[in-house]
Amino acid sequence: MNAMTPIPVGDRCDSPQAQWGADWPAQRLAEARGIVADFIHHPDSLIILACRAIAEHSPDPQERREALALAGLLIAVSQRKPKGGSA
Repeated sequence: MNAMTPIPVGDRCDSPQAQWGADWPAQRLAEARGIVADFIHHPDSLIILACRAIAEHSPDPQERREALALAGLLIAVSQRKPKGGSA
C-alpha cells in the first residue's frame, strides 16, 4: 500500500464516534476536569480550552456556569495591561 492506494470503503470513519469510540466525549470531559483541577501546572490557554470543553459537555448546569466564569476570568486577566511605569 502506498500513498496513492485508495482507502477501502469499509475502513472509512465519517464520525468521531466511529473513529474514537462512543465514549470519547466522556473521556474529553474527564481530561478537561483534570486540567482545571491541576491548573497550576497548565498554561491559561489550555485551561480556557478545558473550561470550554466542560461548558459544552458537562451534564451539570452549575459546573457549566462555573467553567464559563473561570474562562471569562482568565481571559479578562490576560487582557489587562500592567499598571504603573512608562512602557
